[in-house]
This record gives sequence, structure tokens and C-alpha cells, in this order.
Amino acid sequence: MLLIWVLLAYLALLGLDAAINEMDFRRSPDKGERYRLLPLPYKLCCWFGVIPLCVGMLFWHGALGVVVCIALAALQSACVRWYQKAGLLPRND
Repeated sequence: MLLIWVLLAYLALLGLDAAINEMDFRRSPDKGERYRLLPLPYKLCCWFGVIPLCVGMLFWHGALGVVVCIALAALQSACVRWYQKAGLLPRND
């Protein structure tokens, strides 16, 4: 029964991520275009790395929140670095 709740929570967080992204992309089309150009491994890290950690935080141990924050910050900085190398974001040198 717990596995069903975990899967439902995972799907709910994935849906929430998609809804927030869609709202964000409507507000800022440039951001949506950058996200579409982002290579698949970066997206997979979010879908199958960060979001499962969030679910683990909910069902296993709240201290995983620290790991979630670190993983999200690392993934975000990797995405920004890729955007800058691709010339999609200006560098702040």
C-alpha cells in the first residue's frame, strides 16, 4: 500500500513540476525555448533524481530535504552553465 502512495506522490510532484513549468514558460517564452533546447540528461536528472528524493523526504526521512536542496542547486547550476556555453544566457564574468 505504501508503494502506491509513493507512486502517487511521485506522479503528483511530476505533474506539479510540469504545471509550474508551463505557467513559467507562458510568462517568459525565452525561458521555455531554453528549456526545450536543454539536453535530455539534465531533464532526466530532475525527473528521476531530484523528484524521487522529494518523495523520499515525504515518506522516509525529512532530513533528505537537505539532500534535495543540494541536488537541486547542483542541477540548476549545471543547467545555467550549459545555457551559458550554448550562448543562451549571458555570462556574469
